[in-house]
Amino acid sequence: MSDTSFAPQRAKTLHDQTYLALRSAILFGRIRVGERLVETQLAQQFQVSRTPIRAAVCQLQQTGLLTAHADGGIYVRKLSLHDAIKIYDCRIVLEQLAVAGSCEHATKAQLKAIEQTLIESELIAQRGDAHSHSIQLLDLNIRFHRLIAQSSDNPWLVPLLEQLSNQATLSRVQTLQATPDVFNVHHEHRQIYTAIANHDADMAVQQLTHHLQSSQKRIAKQFQAGRADASQSAGQMQTSQRCPECGSPEISKNGRRSGRQNYICKQCRRQFLERLPG
Repeated sequence: MSDTSFAPQRAKTLHDQTYLALRSAILFGRIRVGERLVETQLAQQFQVSRTPIRAAVCQLQQTGLLTAHADGGIYVRKLSLHDAIKIYDCRIVLEQLAVAGSCEHATKAQLKAIEQTLIESELIAQRGDAHSHSIQLLDLNIRFHRLIAQSSDNPWLVPLLEQLSNQATLSRVQTLQATPDVFNVHHEHRQIYTAIANHDADMAVQQLTHHLQSSQKRIAKQFQAGRADASQSAGQMQTSQRCPECGSPEISKNGRRSGRQNYICKQCRRQFLERLPG
């Protein structure tokens, strides 16, 4: 973890900036599922002491982005297909409230800010730069939904949707779909914005619901595709390697020790060396 592009800026408090920087590194895939978070390495990467790192890690555990395992390590939470579906079920209900409130309460400045996210993302898509600008597009997508919530005149919705949005983004990153069906997503966003700008709450709710249900289906499809790829890979590589602790064949490579392949179990997090033939 040597990338310093997410190092915190000093405009806000050091604690807040460290939290935001670490959260961004997780949500944008710079820190991956299965990668153990080490305070000393993070402190060096973000150029801060271990104290704000420790506080940020605790806060991210509370939001559900990080989780502690039996080995005492802290890891990025791995979401299941069931998790992803339920996250979107919650988002649909809450964002319906947000978009209806936005139709009634959004100011001209707020509408302009929402539209600006569309303009920026559409320019990237039109240039054919979606893949190379995946992080920027993901950030614009998050901002689009956050701005709608902020314009709803319901401050209780904002933190609730922020947490759900973080989990939805994490599920996207874990399925390698930071920018799924770019043109479809932008078209759906444009229809939602048009309904808000026209103060048409019924249409806005309808378009928002269609958008999130479509996103839910895209995520489910990617989870299923990833599961099939993982099963094929496991059958090729792991037939003779199982976790000595729990017996699971769901293992992944985790560096080398003394010239031998080291593995980590995805189920119980036990690390072990490859068994030599004979």
